[in-house]
Amino acid sequence: MAFVCNGEVIQWAKQEGGEWVSLHGGYSLAQMKAGLPGVELVPEAEALEMQNARYRRPWQEITEARYIDQLEVLPPMDWNRSGAGESFKSMEMYAFDVTSIFAQVKGRFFECRDVCTLTHAEVMGSLEAAFFAGEAVNPGH
Repeated sequence: MAFVCNGEVIQWAKQEGGEWVSLHGGYSLAQMKAGLPGVELVPEAEALEMQNARYRRPWQEITEARYIDQLEVLPPMDWNRSGAGESFKSMEMYAFDVTSIFAQVKGRFFECRDVCTLTHAEVMGSLEAAFFAGEAVNPGH
């Protein structure tokens, strides 16, 4: 569980004496609301999704130079190649599990921010929907 306000995690929560309290300070929901009227207690998965949504960014086309720079600046995470294209993720996270994702398809280069758990197939599928609608990214399969 977590205390959130306006889609941002304020404090993670733990159960103490049958009541959910903040992990740091042991504040109850009522005490948290006294200082932040919009605060609410939500399940951990929902809090993570709210937080991740704040950092996600849609696909945008980038230069080859930006793609190569990001490939070389840190060791890439989950670097994949297939008939559809190539993708990798930055090891640097924006928050929780949101990172920059880079892809190359048909000689074009792209970047977005999304969760690091996306598979290469999901990355290629979302790029196909955004930039190659009606066009097969991998015509050989």
